[in-house]
Amino acid sequence: EVDQPTTEIDWNKLQRFQKGSYNNFTAHLTTEEVKAIQAKTKQEAIARMTSSSKPGQTLRDNAIKVGGWAGVWYRMTQPNLTKDLVEGWDTVPTPEMLGVPKWQGTPEEGSNMITQALRFFGASSVSFAEINENTRKMIWAQMPQGTYPDITFEEAPKPSFNSASNKVIIPDTGIYAVVHTVRQSLDTSSRVGYLSDGAAGQAYDNCDIAQWRLQAFLKVLGYFSVSQNIQGNGPIVGWGVMSGLGEQGRLAHLITPGWGPMIRQSTMNIVNLPVAPKKPIDFGARKFCITCKKCADLCPSGALSKETKLTWDIVQAYDSVKPNLFNNPGLNNWPLDHFKCNRYWNESDTYCGVCQAVCVFSKDDASSVHEIVKATLAKTTMLNSFFVNMDKGFGYGLKPEDTIEEWWTNSFPVNGIHYDNDAYYN
Repeated sequence: EVDQPTTEIDWNKLQRFQKGSYNNFTAHLTTEEVKAIQAKTKQEAIARMTSSSKPGQTLRDNAIKVGGWAGVWYRMTQPNLTKDLVEGWDTVPTPEMLGVPKWQGTPEEGSNMITQALRFFGASSVSFAEINENTRKMIWAQMPQGTYPDITFEEAPKPSFNSASNKVIIPDTGIYAVVHTVRQSLDTSSRVGYLSDGAAGQAYDNCDIAQWRLQAFLKVLGYFSVSQNIQGNGPIVGWGVMSGLGEQGRLAHLITPGWGPMIRQSTMNIVNLPVAPKKPIDFGARKFCITCKKCADLCPSGALSKETKLTWDIVQAYDSVKPNLFNNPGLNNWPLDHFKCNRYWNESDTYCGVCQAVCVFSKDDASSVHEIVKATLAKTTMLNSFFVNMDKGFGYGLKPEDTIEEWWTNSFPVNGIHYDNDAYYN
C-alpha cells in the first residue's frame, strides 16, 4: 500500500465530470457521416455472418455476443432502473419488517462481512475507499441512466431519486465506497470479434448480478447501497485505483496484480455501512507501462497514446473532435482518445478489447513465469524491455485468426476462466 496513487491527481484541478454531456461518437461527426458508417458496417456484418467468412464474426459468434450482453442491455432499458439503482427493490425486507434491530459492527467487521458476501455473490476482488471532499469529485455530476438525473449530496437519511426534479439525492455524510471486480475470460477475450465481445458482456453482467445481491444483502441488514450501470457512478478505473485493487495503465484500464486488466470492472457502490478504507497500491504496473507500449502499438484505432512522457493535458482537439466531451482534466496520464476507440467499434461492429487481451499482465496461469515478472516489477524497471520481448516470444496475446473458431470445440472451465489462479483467495 502507498499513501498516494501511482496516477498523480491534481485535486484542485479535478472536477466532477458532466456525464450528461459525455459523447464519444455522434457529437464529433455530421449526421450524414454517422449514418454512412453505420450503414456500411451493417452491410458488411450481414455479409460476414451469412457467409461465415470471418472467424470470430460468424452468426453463432454473434449469438454469443448477444447472449453475453443480453442481461445488461435489458436492464438498461427498464423505465424504473434509475430508482432501483438508487433506492433498491421494494420486495427486499428491512430489519423493521423482520422485527429485528439493524446489524451493528466495527468498520473492520463491516469490511470483512461485505468482502465475504461479495465473494459469495460472484466478485473476484473487493476493497473499500473513503468518500471525502476530494474523492467526491470522482462521482459523476449526472447518473448515466435514463434521463441523466443530477447527482447531489444533501442532508438526507437515505438516497432517493426524484423523477419530478430529475435529481438523485445522496446523503452528504456517513458514506463509503465499496469496490469490486469480476474476472473476464482471457481465452475468449483473445479471440477478437463477437466472441471477445461476449466475454466482456458476460463479465459486465456478472458485475451487475454481484452488486444487486449486495444491495439486497445490505438492505436486510438495515443499510443502503447505491448501485451503478456499466458506465459507473464515477470513473470506474479511478475507484479501482483509490481502493487499492490495481493501478491505472496506459490502456486506460485498471491493471490488477493477479489478472492484469482482464476484469470487468471496478464496480463502485455507495454505502452507509461503516467500512475500513484501503490505500492505493504500487506493484510496478504503472512504471512498466512507461516503456512497454504493447497495447498502444497493437491498438487498431490508434486511440492509445504511444508517448513515453505523461501529460496533464487531455487529448488535443483535431478536426471536429471535442475531447472535453470525453476527457476530464486533473490527471497526469496518457489520455485516451474515446472518439477513435468508439469509431473503430462502430466500423468493426465489435467492442474490440485488443488492449486488454495483449497486455503483458493478462495471464491465467498462476505458475507461469509471469509470476516472477510481477514480483520483479515492484522492485526494478531494468528488465522491462526484456519482459515485453519475452511475452511476445511466448506467443501471448491475440489468438491467430485461423484458431479463433476452435473456441467452439475446445473444452474450457466454467465461464471460460481458470479459477485455480484466484490470486485474491490464494
